[in-house]
Amino acid sequence: MKVHIHIKLLFILHLVSMAFFVYPQQAKADMFSWFKKYDVHLSPAVHGKITLNGTPLHSIKVFRELDYDKSYTDEAVTNARGEFHFPEKNIKSRQPGNKLDQSTIRQVISLDYHGQTFVLWYTSTPSIEPHATFKRLLAALNCELKSPEEKYSLPNMEYPDFPHGVVSICRWPD
Repeated sequence: MKVHIHIKLLFILHLVSMAFFVYPQQAKADMFSWFKKYDVHLSPAVHGKITLNGTPLHSIKVFRELDYDKSYTDEAVTNARGEFHFPEKNIKSRQPGNKLDQSTIRQVISLDYHGQTFVLWYTSTPSIEPHATFKRLLAALNCELKSPEEKYSLPNMEYPDFPHGVVSICRWPD
């Protein structure tokens, strides 16, 4: 009887130990992926110009708010030619390792002028990778404060079946 129990116990131990060796390495890595920090691209560099009736506005504060796992804000001030600039923004985050994560990146660029808020750029994306369309358009924001706010459906070079939705008063050459 003792031999029979020993054989059963050895068999069970053997199965358990085999599970550790047979279990795929990827599954083991995924178990601990929430400890890993991933590169997350929040925004490409932004170059813009603010005008009112064609005249450049200088010394105007422009605000950028980027949301992912928390809110990241910065501001720029227009120069004498009405130009402003924000650097590219990337972070490290554990969020992409969470299999249940439904986070999106929200980009908002705005300014306040004479008590009115103007939306220069508003969009959200589920992708933590750079978008070619965003990079191209944010490199040349031409913003006339008299232009009406419009909703755009822009091409998504990376995923053509899913166009980008953007709200802006700015216009682009093409």
